[in-house]
Amino acid sequence: MNVITDEEGIKRVKTRITERSDHPEFIYPILPGECLFTQRLIEYYHRQNCHAGTQILLGILKERFWIPVSLLGDRVNDAAVFEVVGVDLAGLLYVKGGQKSWIVLFTCATYRAVHLELTSSLSTDAFLLSLRRFIARRGRPRVIYSDNGTNFRGAHGELSGIDWEKVLKLATIQCIIWKFNPPTAAC
Repeated sequence: MNVITDEEGIKRVKTRITERSDHPEFIYPILPGECLFTQRLIEYYHRQNCHAGTQILLGILKERFWIPVSLLGDRVNDAAVFEVVGVDLAGLLYVKGGQKSWIVLFTCATYRAVHLELTSSLSTDAFLLSLRRFIARRGRPRVIYSDNGTNFRGAHGELSGIDWEKVLKLATIQCIIWKFNPPTAAC
């Protein structure tokens, strides 16, 4: 549990939504220190662990209770559906006639809505076609998060090569910010 003290000396809990642009009272709720349940719970674990010190007691409480990590700003700030998306591939699937296929999975980072596109290969061109179909159906995303797959790297290179200024003038659309997860990040 990450406890902070505000400018008035009030103890507050640092929550998962620290990146949200909202009232501090919402982002950092007051920890109910005078709450009888909270006090008894802490006292119980303090006695159970031979009157452990503060750091050890906090570690024990963290083992017993789930204390969530902070979410990215893109996940907690208000946005349109599919304005911020994550993209990944699933497959190999076999469709009628034994043809190999994969699913391109677009997930809305804010609302967790899912959009699936079927693609016939793992090439950059096939991925870009599925991205174009997604944009035609759901609108152009502002941010796309993806892993470091070579097909995503290639698509990013092609998207970076597009003259977005010209596109903006012709269709008054925004360019896409493409963010790659670190190579060591979980799937």
